[in-house]
Amino acid sequence: MTLDRVAAQQTILIHFFKLIREEDFEQCFQWAKKALQAKSSAAFTLIDQLENEAVITASSLEGVSDDDILLLFCGCYGFARHEVEESNRYHHAETLVRSSITALTVLPLCGLNKALQKFAAIQIDICRIDRGFYTSQEWLMTEATQNIEAHLVEVDALHSQFSELERQLYTEYLHQEFSSYRYFSDGVSIIAKLCDIRWGDPELLAQKMAEQRPLFLKSVNALTDNDKYIMSTDLEALWPPLAFFSQNRTKGSGELFVERGAISISYFASVNHIVTRELRQSLCDAVNQGSTSHKLFPDSWNAQTPHRNMLNDIWAGIANSFEDIYSCFLPDISMIFRDKEGKGELNFSVELIYYPMGIFALNLKAPLDNVSASGVRHAMSLGTPFAMDQDMRWNAERLGLLEDFAESRFNELALALSDNFDHYTKPASEMLTFNKTDNRFVSVLVDRLVECVDGQYSSVTAKSLKSHFAYPVFVLQQRELRTAVDDWCLRSVTSDEFNLNRDCYNRDEFVYTNHHECIIGLLQQPNWVLEQASEMMDVASAIYNLFHLTNKMLDKQLKLSLEQAAPTLKDKKISAAKLRAQMETLTAEGECLKQFTHDAHWLLDLISAGSMMTFPDHTRMIHKVFEQMDFAKLHTRTQETLSKIQYRQEEIIAETAKLYEKLQTRNSKRLTQVLSGSMALISVGALKDIFDILNNAKIGVHISGSLQVSIVTLFGMMLIILLINKNESDK
Repeated sequence: MTLDRVAAQQTILIHFFKLIREEDFEQCFQWAKKALQAKSSAAFTLIDQLENEAVITASSLEGVSDDDILLLFCGCYGFARHEVEESNRYHHAETLVRSSITALTVLPLCGLNKALQKFAAIQIDICRIDRGFYTSQEWLMTEATQNIEAHLVEVDALHSQFSELERQLYTEYLHQEFSSYRYFSDGVSIIAKLCDIRWGDPELLAQKMAEQRPLFLKSVNALTDNDKYIMSTDLEALWPPLAFFSQNRTKGSGELFVERGAISISYFASVNHIVTRELRQSLCDAVNQGSTSHKLFPDSWNAQTPHRNMLNDIWAGIANSFEDIYSCFLPDISMIFRDKEGKGELNFSVELIYYPMGIFALNLKAPLDNVSASGVRHAMSLGTPFAMDQDMRWNAERLGLLEDFAESRFNELALALSDNFDHYTKPASEMLTFNKTDNRFVSVLVDRLVECVDGQYSSVTAKSLKSHFAYPVFVLQQRELRTAVDDWCLRSVTSDEFNLNRDCYNRDEFVYTNHHECIIGLLQQPNWVLEQASEMMDVASAIYNLFHLTNKMLDKQLKLSLEQAAPTLKDKKISAAKLRAQMETLTAEGECLKQFTHDAHWLLDLISAGSMMTFPDHTRMIHKVFEQMDFAKLHTRTQETLSKIQYRQEEIIAETAKLYEKLQTRNSKRLTQVLSGSMALISVGALKDIFDILNNAKIGVHISGSLQVSIVTLFGMMLIILLINKNESDK
């Protein structure tokens, strides 16, 4: 930067600092973007694609003016701060910050430029601090505060390099920002050290907290004095969980670890009922013929051979009708998970399952072995709309969020359905219905637990778990609001009345569920019972989401049906052929709807009658599962909507059939009229022959040519008037 000579850059920086101080980060991004657009700058293309492509390289800035590069820095940084404040896309935000630093490195170096680079780099560590307390990984907070301190030391050393104007700008705009970061970092450093000993001796924790409290409050108050309200409240919220740990943990208790467990994260999509039969048959043919692939699965997936799945013997009521369950495995998803050395991984197997009646489930399953209780909550959060993005890999692709992965696969599947069943002329958006936020389910299975006390591990029984300080970790629902490391300890424990263990499992075990998640804690059961419990939740969530998605699809279909008006005879483009084709399409869709309605009522009746399961205890269990999912409301709504759509479709088919008959009748009448007209013309021609015969008969009567024309014209006009009147009376 050449601030001493270029007034435009001074103006840009002053406005940037003003927006940052006001914490109006979105406006900062929009201002920079609009400025670049107004100048028709090449940098506008770069800033315009930051949502999808956050990486900016030095080579991409060749030929861009210094003023525009400075605006690009402002835009990247503003967008990054906006992402941190408004979303959990922290990896995306960190990439944006790095791009903003890249922009600065292209500009001429000066003291203030170097200070701005440090100012931006600190935001990456702020992201790491947030990630640390969102996922309860205090070591991330420790590393981040160490990095911030190193940056601040380097900034202090830059003061001697400032020109007079740079020193003035630094003092007016950056000094307070850096001092606020120092206060925030000091406070977080205190919290990280206390978190590191929170599972040790609670008395020692209380002693250390008492010693550090004055220093911590000094940081909080300093931030308040600097008008950094957001940072001060963020910092202050980190203290209460530690206070609860020190006051409520029993001496001699330790941190819990899942020695053996598993997590399943599923996303669901519903197939349009007009293709479910053909789809089911095509999958059946592929499996029976031993095909190594299927036309619905893109080659880019590298999917394995499709195969048929079988349900457990507990599903007597639906086993035969649900025997056509097909699935294929896609490549695994891998991610570094809660490992300081970067070696520990969470590897999800990826399976796409098709259930009868038209529901796809994309199941992501991973073992949870030797994972802390806090780690279990972190893993469960990956399947929520408020998940923090991660650095994941799949099939040579880089991923941030599992829900984005599911959305991409379902979009590709929808296109494949549209291409392979193109005779239905339905767009891809109507072939597959899904919502990555609503139609999801996370299931965690806990098989064995251990407790770590003073470095020694011992088994935890089902009974002792319920009285353990960390028991709420497993039974509390996930929530978007996370304010501190292990803040679950401050929440009210889920009431035991919602525990579904009574009918199938032992007194001290637990099963909790809702629309989007479940936790199965069966510490006293053999493996086959665990498999039954997991499958019960898998099928229940698939059925719930089948009807949830069906309601969405039916609502859309009902709206279109009510808006759809049958054509009339006044429509100039109407034809018998078009009506006949429309009737055939409506009838075919009506038959598909009837079949789906029949299957839906059959399944709903089975659920209501308690006939799905083989054994009474499982029947009671599945009823309670559906009750916790509020399935009864879906049940009623589905039946009502299906009835309305069927009635409306039958109305449209009947109206179209009547119109087809009217059109056929009208066309027949018109044909008769054409023939009548033809006969009339023939009759007019016959008059001329009569005149010729009379004139040649020499009987004393002579009809001149002009008289012949008058008689024929009069006769023709009378015929035309007669035909017009007849046509009008037939309409």
